[in-house]
Amino acid sequence: MSIGAPQYGGFNAQTLSGHLALTAGDDAYQAIDPDGAKNVDLPDLGTSGLGMVVIDNTASGSEVITLRDAANSNATVGTPTQNESAVCHFSEGTWVCVVGAAN
Repeated sequence: MSIGAPQYGGFNAQTLSGHLALTAGDDAYQAIDPDGAKNVDLPDLGTSGLGMVVIDNTASGSEVITLRDAANSNATVGTPTQNESAVCHFSEGTWVCVVGAAN
């Protein structure tokens, strides 16, 4: 399983009405307006899965997205706020995210 594999690439933009659980088949680039503080759960891709996803927080205010690792008891792995992005990589059963300014 993988998320953001080259053949699945793609782009998705949405405003959340509730929390979001991404799946292995979702687009690799997510522009998300959380419309308030929301959780985004990154999928459990198994111990041999690989994945990559970029999440842009497109909020109009100081709204935070809490990125959680579904493979590890929903541990928080990143918290991009307004105008920040997170680049997340899954390898060996764990998500790792780097959060910074979206330029």
